[in-house]
Amino acid sequence: MKGLFKWAGILLGVLVLLVIAASIVVMFLVDKEMIAGRMEGALNRHVTIDGIDIGLFSVVSGVEVTGVKISNYKTPDQLEALKGKPVAENDLFAGLKSLSLKLRFLPLLSGSVQIGEFMIYEPVVHVVKYKNGTFNFSDLLQPGGEEKKQEKKPSVPLSADDIPLSITLGKVGLEQGTVTYLDMNVNQTIQIYDLTMLAHSADIDPSNLEARNQVKVLFELGVRPKDRLKSGAVKFFDIGLAAEGSVKPFDVKTRKLDPEVVLEVGSPKGTLSGVKILESIQSVKAIEQYTGKLSFLRDEVTWNEANVDVWYKAGNAKVSTGRIAAEDFNLDFSGSTNIDTKAIDLDLGMELGKEPSQALRASIDKEMQKELKGDAAKYVSSEQLTDLVMKHLTNEDGNVYLKYKVAGTTTSPKPTLVEPTVPSLNALMKEMGADVGNIAKEAAKKEAGKAIDDATKNLGDDLMKKLKF
Repeated sequence: MKGLFKWAGILLGVLVLLVIAASIVVMFLVDKEMIAGRMEGALNRHVTIDGIDIGLFSVVSGVEVTGVKISNYKTPDQLEALKGKPVAENDLFAGLKSLSLKLRFLPLLSGSVQIGEFMIYEPVVHVVKYKNGTFNFSDLLQPGGEEKKQEKKPSVPLSADDIPLSITLGKVGLEQGTVTYLDMNVNQTIQIYDLTMLAHSADIDPSNLEARNQVKVLFELGVRPKDRLKSGAVKFFDIGLAAEGSVKPFDVKTRKLDPEVVLEVGSPKGTLSGVKILESIQSVKAIEQYTGKLSFLRDEVTWNEANVDVWYKAGNAKVSTGRIAAEDFNLDFSGSTNIDTKAIDLDLGMELGKEPSQALRASIDKEMQKELKGDAAKYVSSEQLTDLVMKHLTNEDGNVYLKYKVAGTTTSPKPTLVEPTVPSLNALMKEMGADVGNIAKEAAKKEAGKAIDDATKNLGDDLMKKLKF
């Protein structure tokens, strides 16, 4: 037993010495000028670094890099002229406030890669698409030197068998990032702000995918255009999004990289303007025939709460239990979409709030007042007639409720009203005529007189001819 403890102590001492030796090597061989120079040579871009924090036990405690800035493409002569100068703000391609790497050293000896932390804090990226179709990063995608001479081989999907070690991740990703995208063809800028993307609590073991094949993920971001969009499914948006869930990177049967994603997505705030789907449901003929367009829907939709569950695999996405609580309505939705074709198959349920429901009723009542003339106006109020219309549109809470089936694509949706079952204009007028006749007859009895009874007999027919709404 003493011998065992002795050898364990010797092994531990050797490991400590190795860690110290590796840290000393890192301290003396790695500095910010050396790293910046290597990056410039590889990227053909001017690079500056404020600092690299490397201590005696950096191999164990980790390394931190701060104040990294990378310019757009530069020629060798330009790089030479820029030595010792900062990267200009209007020439910034990418940058970050800090980068932190913490690798757990000891598990490597037992065949396990364990990363405690690999985080990028407050990164900034500016992407530009030029009028010729290239990007400000296109040069980075071009093969060079020996790569050009080699025959291009077809890509092979990554397999779990290609990973020799099990992988455990503490926290990997970025926080508080900003990405701007400028399309010079349409002079349109989109900004992603407050971007956080985290992969954490990852546990992948190629020898036991059934039990260890999961990465937990967290996304948070805001996205908005600089100006109103010139084309697409919406005209303007400013949306905050948050998503949390898990990813199974490998298919258990094929062992190939084929991620299955399950997310719960929420939106704590947002604004949309000119949404194609919302515009389309205002043009359903079954309603337009007697209410006109649903003008209660504002061009700009604002909400403080929205959420949806999302499943995704191989270009197909399914959404369920979706709900948007907007200022003027609540929208429930579920269905599916294909990311590549933009095809949609959605079920929508929209309940108007009290204010827009009342506004719609007031609009109908106004039309009734215009049409009620002559004898009909003596016995029937516009309010009574409006009740007959609204009973087809409202739920038990007294709010207008509409259910739609939406097909087509995200840019050209085709909605069909499922509920309520709205009768044709002629059928509705017949129903109203019968009811009006009863109302008028009762009113006539109170006043008495055969002349009024005779007038009531034909009142329904008169209204059918006069009411056009």
